[in-house]
Amino acid sequence: MRIALCLEYPIDQHGGTEVLVSELVRGLSKEHQVILVSPDDAASIARSPIAPFVTEHISFMPGFKRASHGRQLAGKIALAKPDIAHFHFGGVYGWGNRFPFNCPIYFLNRLGVSCCSTVHLVVSILDGYCGPQKPTWFKLLMLPAAWWGKLQQLRHTQREVAVSLHDFQKLRRWYWPYRRCLRQIYHSRLHEILAGPVPERTSTILNVGHITQRKGQTVLAAAFATIAPRYPEWILRLAGHAGHDEAIEQIRQLIKRHHLEERILLLGERSDAFDLMQRAAIYVQPSFWEALGLALQEAMLAGCACIGSHAGGIPELIQHEQTGLLFETGNVDQLARALERLITNPSHRERLGRMAAVSIRQRKMMSRQMIESYLELYESALRR
Repeated sequence: MRIALCLEYPIDQHGGTEVLVSELVRGLSKEHQVILVSPDDAASIARSPIAPFVTEHISFMPGFKRASHGRQLAGKIALAKPDIAHFHFGGVYGWGNRFPFNCPIYFLNRLGVSCCSTVHLVVSILDGYCGPQKPTWFKLLMLPAAWWGKLQQLRHTQREVAVSLHDFQKLRRWYWPYRRCLRQIYHSRLHEILAGPVPERTSTILNVGHITQRKGQTVLAAAFATIAPRYPEWILRLAGHAGHDEAIEQIRQLIKRHHLEERILLLGERSDAFDLMQRAAIYVQPSFWEALGLALQEAMLAGCACIGSHAGGIPELIQHEQTGLLFETGNVDQLARALERLITNPSHRERLGRMAAVSIRQRKMMSRQMIESYLELYESALRR
């Protein structure tokens, strides 16, 4: 099978969408030909770790402001003769679908190429089709055109995937005329851990991910600051690239204000995130919005005692008091109490971490199962 994987962002940008597309490229290329469609140039693809797994690369300039842009890209993809084209959306809107007759899916379908899509994050029906700074009245005014554009994209899409039940239910409710084409597949980049010596866990609280307001590290830092004087041996590590908002500066100011320079550590982007998880006693996912949480999945498989907010698909990973603890999104006091519970109760930490790892395996949230689910989806779409 020739599969075109279509991504609106550079493949090595390392956001959740790019990471999952890279995982699909590697997994699918074992038995199929993968055509990557992305805004990368030839030189950056040649340097990318996924280069050996890509049969063909189609480059394009991002931004679909006119129908001609979508038509031209569709023509390029069709010339590569894929059996199916799989488009990845960072949110509900993308690939020009906020306006009718702009999205390349519409033109590809008319050229006889079957298409499917994945929405990697669902926040609000008013999110993504115009700038977040726009007033609510303007968003409501633009909603009918965006809704129609999304429906047209779904009409020409054989299957659209949500990565959590939370997101799946929202999409079914908002775009009910085409709810029959919607599916849910849990995403994963997890592979089985090779047996070996288990690292000794340290008095460390960990978070891994882009440091932005959306990911909630400011809430975690504030919660840790409230309990830090009582537990001087504990440290907080934040691993991840700093985003483009004020979150990193707020954390630095909090560190300075509470004199926690040696206790809250900003590690930057790391390639050894899983090793950090195997050594951390507690992992926290404090997001305000989260489709599912790839880093949380990894931390659970690594046996961390995990705490997560009630955002998006996080409660689908963490069953409260069974495989981790949940707290009200954005609630610093609740998170501080949850941290204190686990800090003072090592046996509870151990039990939650053990059950978290078991739950990930039992629910088959592994890369291999994700690849198999997508292959079944492609075959179903082609039969249609």
